[in-house]
Amino acid sequence: MATTGAFRERLLEAWVEIRENLGRSILQALGVLLGVASVLGGFSISDSQRKRADEMFVKMGGLDKLNIQPKAALRDGRPTALQQANLGLRDADAIGGEALQSDAIQGVSRLKNARTRVVSGYADQDRQVSGIGGDFIPANGYGLAQGRSFSTMDMETGAPVAILGTEAATVFFPKGDALGQSLRIGNIPVTVIGTFQERVFRFRENQGNQFWWRNRIIAVPASLVQRRMNGDAYHRVDRVTFRIPDLNAMSGFAEQLRNLVKSNHRLEEDFRLDDVAARVRRRQSQGSVYDIIFMLSGVLALVGGGIVNVNIQMASLKERVREVGVKMAIGAPGREIFKSFMTEALLLTALGGFAGLFLGIGFSWIITSSIGIPLYMTPASFLWAYGLAAASGFLFALYPAWKASRLSPMEALRYE
Repeated sequence: MATTGAFRERLLEAWVEIRENLGRSILQALGVLLGVASVLGGFSISDSQRKRADEMFVKMGGLDKLNIQPKAALRDGRPTALQQANLGLRDADAIGGEALQSDAIQGVSRLKNARTRVVSGYADQDRQVSGIGGDFIPANGYGLAQGRSFSTMDMETGAPVAILGTEAATVFFPKGDALGQSLRIGNIPVTVIGTFQERVFRFRENQGNQFWWRNRIIAVPASLVQRRMNGDAYHRVDRVTFRIPDLNAMSGFAEQLRNLVKSNHRLEEDFRLDDVAARVRRRQSQGSVYDIIFMLSGVLALVGGGIVNVNIQMASLKERVREVGVKMAIGAPGREIFKSFMTEALLLTALGGFAGLFLGIGFSWIITSSIGIPLYMTPASFLWAYGLAAASGFLFALYPAWKASRLSPMEALRYE
């Protein structure tokens, strides 16, 4: 109880000293305020950008995906002789990969693109047609607005059916009656059995729809493109995607898949693997550099403010020498003087840090609003900002408090 009472007394004394010397106190708290606002604002802006990017990847179908595609050299027409002799990426690679860890894999999708003329009663355009298989629709974040998806029979037989994105449906059937209508894709008449929901995502509020190109999709069974459009007996594909919810198992599966496909391709690594989650982690680690920069700028502001505080406290100590001498003369030990000065400094730090949090929130909101993204703040940002302020306030208060506790009572009483 005595300790609690002494602390309360020191706290009240510190508050009275702050109120009576308001101008000096504001200057002392200003460095802490700006430092906290800088750290919190920087972290929050960085967190908001990362959060928005994560939302974009989720709308694209999630982070739990491993893609395998032919290398660029094969697409650009510069393969080696051995690579040219290989059959390329095929359905067989997808089937073999799924058998590696069937319990860990939630779904496998395939994509085979083709460029051809698409003709309806309203439009005649050169378009990319997407031959899809497996779990392509959920793996890429698509949803049906009307009609039905491809059945297992459609996929196996290469049925002449199609599902259109909103842009494609509007272009080829502007009256909005796409369902059940006929299209000619190349020389093949197909029936529209469904339409996709519109894909919309704006990273910033003032930007256009970044998913506009996904609404141009004209999806048909992959086997239709492979067999009837390309006449490909080997069932080549442009991309295979494996969904693995357990991200910890992703790296091990990727290595097994690499070895399997490499053995299927005469030990030629004519393909590339793209771990979406690993790509996002790399992006986040690069973003952490900005966090360090923001934190350093805040630390520099706190250090600058701390140096100013030391000078102000040393100047105020000269004004309070007689006060300290009187306290010592009536029995206050040096450690009590030390605690008194530390309490005042830490109270100023707490008040400045608290005001800095509000300033940081306002600063973050203004910046994120100006670039058109929602503000996202994590508890860790608040803890870092306030923790750095507390550490700075404590460290820079030690010397003035120690100096005050070492004063001689007799010299202090004679001081003018």
